[in-house]
Amino acid sequence: MATTRTEQQVRAVVYTRISNDPTGAAAGVTRQEQDCRKLAADLGWRVVSVLPDNDISAYSGKPRPGYRELLRMLADGEADAVLAWHPDRLYRQLADLQDLIKVVQATGAHIRTCRAGAVDLNTASGVMTAEILASVSKHEVAHAIERMKDKKKANRAAGVHHGGPRPFGFQPVKRRAKGETPAVPKIDEREAALLREAANAVLAHAADPETGMTLAAVCRHWNAQGVSTPRGNAWTVPSLRKTLLSARLAGLVEHKGEIIGPGQWTPILEHDVWTALRTVLTDPARRTGSGDHDGKTVRYLGSGLYRCHCGAAVRPGGARADEPQKYRCTGKGCVHRYAEPIDDFVERVIVARLARPDARAAFSGPETPATAGPSTQELNARHATLSARLEALADAFADDDDADPAEYRAASRKLKERISAVEQQMAEAQSLAAAAREPSPLDVVDLPELARRHQADPSDALEWYRATYPLERRRKILAVLAVVTVRPGRRGRPKAGAPALDPETVDIDWTR
Repeated sequence: MATTRTEQQVRAVVYTRISNDPTGAAAGVTRQEQDCRKLAADLGWRVVSVLPDNDISAYSGKPRPGYRELLRMLADGEADAVLAWHPDRLYRQLADLQDLIKVVQATGAHIRTCRAGAVDLNTASGVMTAEILASVSKHEVAHAIERMKDKKKANRAAGVHHGGPRPFGFQPVKRRAKGETPAVPKIDEREAALLREAANAVLAHAADPETGMTLAAVCRHWNAQGVSTPRGNAWTVPSLRKTLLSARLAGLVEHKGEIIGPGQWTPILEHDVWTALRTVLTDPARRTGSGDHDGKTVRYLGSGLYRCHCGAAVRPGGARADEPQKYRCTGKGCVHRYAEPIDDFVERVIVARLARPDARAAFSGPETPATAGPSTQELNARHATLSARLEALADAFADDDDADPAEYRAASRKLKERISAVEQQMAEAQSLAAAAREPSPLDVVDLPELARRHQADPSDALEWYRATYPLERRRKILAVLAVVTVRPGRRGRPKAGAPALDPETVDIDWTR
């Protein structure tokens, strides 16, 4: 006589899941397992496996190894039933539910939950109910996400610290309990002093490369001293650049590249210092095709200084391993020419021009006139006033339950626009001050000696000029004296005895 499966013979798989487990203790899935085992005992079922998906959201659509294994065990006949704490532990997306429906209808497996009873996927009504519950669950998650986004947006407007990894320059912030007011980050005085020194060194180097330090030099100095990132890693140019560009250092809240307003913490850098630093570090002229000033040595005269006839910058690149370096257009790619002949031609012309008696007078710029705009002190006071008004506006809105969000957004937008305008003025004032302090590149050139050598032998004058003055100084001289435009070279091979470079393909326009 054939035997039938009894309730005592049912083999059950316990499936547990929790979306967020920041501590990694797996306490949530452990409690679910305990409740599911109790339900199995009440039903007389035998638990053959426990499949957890800890710290994995069912809403995000990310792979869930435990859930995939659950479906496989049911399909292969290794289990007859599923035990879960609630249906939303099993699925929150209709796609996951459809996979479960197919397996259950093919095998006749049972589903029981601790909080919602049986889930019947073998009937049309049961499937409809499960799909409705999945849609409701998905809506609840989406609605919760909207509430969290709105709360975070309001917190950002109020300058509240949102947590996350400890930023360099600030002390660790204790994790807050649910509903507790976030703590205000406090400055780590040792790290803050290092950041101030680094900012001053980078700004000094931007004004005169013979002073201060590059980002790469700061990294080497810090690594040699044993100063590490908050994660314990050695400093690199990208990590240091990202740290110095952070608006947090100026006491500001930033979200997706936009300055929201003042934060509740004390700034490490003065606002005008940070604004000037951001202007320097985001200047496109800092980058060159052979590396940038922060990391690698610039090796070619025209890196980022030459222009293609289409207007785009010309940078080194595009040469094969067995070829000399080339310059190429960074726009449409319409110029692709060997670098050395162009650099040699340009510097021969530069040396010939500097050898003329009127060189210093011709290229000495007029003194920078005093600007009639507000002083730095006035701009700082104006910025502080506007920031305080923005903070007061956020506090008033947070305390007024009847406040109109549209009115608040309009008022805050106007204040932010005014703050941005003041910040632009501060950046321009800083740039003008730096430009006024910076000496002319020609001040260090021995023009009489260059003229004497050029009169005797132009090739010797060029060799002496290159040996006496480093490439960075010669690049500054080029930037002051001329604009170089590179055009496409002539097609075909040059005729025998013809120069390596056709001068008509390189335009040199003097700035004065």
